[in-house]
This record gives sequence, C-alpha cells and structure tokens, in this order.
Amino acid sequence: MKHLKYVLGLVSVSVIWGATFPLVKESLLYISPFGFIALRFLLGASFLMLFYFRTVSRHRDAIRPALILSVFLFLGYAFQTVGLKYTTSSNAGFITGLYVVFTPLFSYFTVKERITWKVGAALGISLTGLYLLSGASGFNYGDILEFLCAIAYAVHVALIGKFSREYDAATLTILQLFFVFFYSTLFWGGEGFSITLSPLMVFGVIFTGIFATAIGILMQVHGQKHISPSRAAIIFTTEPVFAGIFSYIFLGETFGVLGAVGAAMILIAMLLAATEKETPGLD
Repeated sequence: MKHLKYVLGLVSVSVIWGATFPLVKESLLYISPFGFIALRFLLGASFLMLFYFRTVSRHRDAIRPALILSVFLFLGYAFQTVGLKYTTSSNAGFITGLYVVFTPLFSYFTVKERITWKVGAALGISLTGLYLLSGASGFNYGDILEFLCAIAYAVHVALIGKFSREYDAATLTILQLFFVFFYSTLFWGGEGFSITLSPLMVFGVIFTGIFATAIGILMQVHGQKHISPSRAAIIFTTEPVFAGIFSYIFLGETFGVLGAVGAAMILIAMLLAATEKETPGLD
C-alpha cells in the first residue's frame, strides 16, 4: 500500500502536466515562451519558499545537484514550450512522452538500474503506443523540438533518481525552480520582455506555476526516492494520454483509431511496470 501511494502520486502529476499542454499553447498567444517559463517558475519557487524557507537554509549542500538538475529541466521546458508554437498540443504531449525510451539508458549510468523483463516489455509497449498516438505522421520543426525535450527530460528523470536519495526533496525542488527562472529570464530579456496581459495567460501562469511546477515537481522528486527512474518514466507515459484528452476537450484536437489504441497500450504498459517489484533499497 505504501508503494502504491507513490505510484498514484506520480500518476496524479501526469494528469496535471497533461492538462497544461493546451493551456500553455493558448497562453503563448500573449507571451513569449521564455517569458511564460520565467513567470511560472518564479511563482512556483516563491510558493514553495513560503513553506520550506527554513528547510532550504539548512540544506545548502543541495545547491550543486540542484544546479545540475536545473540545466536539464530548463532545456526540457524550453524545447517543449517553444515547440508548442509550431506543433499541436496533443502531438507535443505524445512526443514528449518518448523520454520513457531514453530514461533507462541514462539510469544505467546514474543509479546502475537493472532493467527487468517487465520493465523492458513495458518500455516496448510504451514506445509502440506513443508511435501510434503520433499517427505515424511526418515531423515538423515543433515536433523536433519536442523530441529534444524528451531527451532532456530523460536525463532529468534519471538524475533525480540519483540525487533525490541523497538530498532533501524540497530543497532540490526549490533551488531547481529558481535556477530555471534565472535562465529563462535571461532569454526573455533578449526578447525584450514581450508580454500582453490577458485573463487566460494570467490563469495559465498561476495554474502551471503552483500546480504543475511547484507541487508537481516536488511530488516527482519525493516520489522518485521510492520509485526507480525507469518505472517513473513509464508511469509518466500517461501524461500524453491526458494531454490528448484535455487537448480534445479544450482545443478540439482529435486522434483516430490508431491514437486510441496507442493510448490503451500506454496505460497497459504503466500497469505492467507498476506490478514489478521495486529495486532493493528504494523503499
């Protein structure tokens, strides 16, 4: 039951992240990608600091790992957010989900994670499902950026699997968010800090800043203390399914029979991975 709690926690994070795809895409009509990233990460970091200020001050040893994590987190969000300007919200969610394929490779080098047959089968099913979700269509510029995002996220998930067991979760999260805010602000400044205030954009910043960034990433870091990177990545493959659902509800984006089959395969892969016994020492 204890382990199930962490699995369900990561699934709930996937739901939140999936919901952000159509919201971010529409918000980019009023603000540049780097401006949106800067505001959401500033809000997320500030929100968590209200609750964990004393904790952060006691764990300054987490600065170095947080700095390393923040580089890949920033690259992931940068590629993903810019890519949303050039591809559909649903495609962005599906292609980003490909990081499940890359995570085991990076996990081998970071935490020496052994890949069991169940995890391997789930990886294969996930990859096939993601391919079907994409509709086997051609890739555009936005799709390529989303693919690079998937690689950056894979490295990030693998490194969290390593650092989350050695450092305080809240401190790692907050420092990462502040570093990403700093990076994105530099790029936003290069764009002239362009922004047009609108209720949708403000809501987008608030929702993604508090729920997807602050709470979501904190839950990810905490959950990955108990769940291996590969299994966490497979659980996160539900994210494109939820992205597709929310994109259909709010933007009218659809996927056909192949997409529905792909979504079902991803859910099956997640359930298969969730039934595998965890690597010793993670609980």
